[in-house]
Amino acid sequence: MGLVVVAVLACGCSRAPDEAAPSGGDQAPIPNDRERDRERERSEAAALVRADGTIFAETELMGTRVSINVWIGEAGDALGASEAITDAINEMARIESIASEWQSDSDLSRLNRSAGEPVNIPPELVEILARARVIAADTEGAFDVSFYAVGQLWKFEPGARPPSPEAIAEHLPLVDWRAIEINAATNTAAFAKPGMKVGLGAIAKGYAVDRAAAVLHERGFANHIVEAGGDTRVSGQKGDKRWRVGVQDPGQTVGRIGYIVAGDEAVVTSGNYARFFEWDGVHYTHILDPRTGWPIAAGQSPKSVTLVAANATDADAYCTAVSVMDPKRGQEFIEARPALEAIIIGSDDRVYVSPGLQDRFVEGG
Repeated sequence: MGLVVVAVLACGCSRAPDEAAPSGGDQAPIPNDRERDRERERSEAAALVRADGTIFAETELMGTRVSINVWIGEAGDALGASEAITDAINEMARIESIASEWQSDSDLSRLNRSAGEPVNIPPELVEILARARVIAADTEGAFDVSFYAVGQLWKFEPGARPPSPEAIAEHLPLVDWRAIEINAATNTAAFAKPGMKVGLGAIAKGYAVDRAAAVLHERGFANHIVEAGGDTRVSGQKGDKRWRVGVQDPGQTVGRIGYIVAGDEAVVTSGNYARFFEWDGVHYTHILDPRTGWPIAAGQSPKSVTLVAANATDADAYCTAVSVMDPKRGQEFIEARPALEAIIIGSDDRVYVSPGLQDRFVEGG
């Protein structure tokens, strides 16, 4: 085959002896290297478009699987979409470098190491902390990012054991969202109680998803889904079809109890089935009640909560708060807030669907 290709290329470049070379303005422009590279990139991007008109990409960030699915149709800008997806993923990585308690060089880790003096932090971290404060107040502390002072005592993995009641009692006074002092004018934050720690795992992931969706919108790709470990932001639709977001069955590793027909909104799921350990006959789930420092009892908490809100930042945080509540209290909380919808699966496997989702939740399939 190599010889055939060479022969074809040679024929394409040669002229018959009596063929006059084009002159002056009739000469075709010779593509430069950059033009050839872009044409190759366009061809490679076009090959990524799936049969349903979408381009899909996935990676690992924030300790979980991240995926982006952009619909462009048959004649859309595949290269532009691919580049926008790359930039959206890079934006999520940037937010992780700011707001991760696991990265020692993150801006949040710098704040956690502070001794009570104001620390300069990026405006994105100010924004996350400010929103966390609002939601902590609305949930009466069921959501509290300062839980990390106690949360770091727990390890939810096989063979783990709970910390002592004395250790929890010692650290619990440091759990106090009101003691996080934020100054948006100077982009600074401080802890009123030395020794406080902040963990943003239940809100920063949603914020990163929102930022990725914003990048895609800015680039002109309004029809997409961004998902990170159960935090999903939906925008537009897939051609003439609306996006579907599955609701996982907490009794199965894979499988779902149904799906939500979603529009321009966020859908976040949290469950007590994903991470846990057993010690001395007690089942400890990974969802801590920041008001007590202890995991909520499996028999009194929802098996899973799927929460729908306008954005993933709010959906992430409110989903965590409702997961801390018993199912009846969670239902009451959702029904009192028109901006939130939820599907709550109780410890008895009863499924509650809030009124605003009843026409959009499809069981099975």
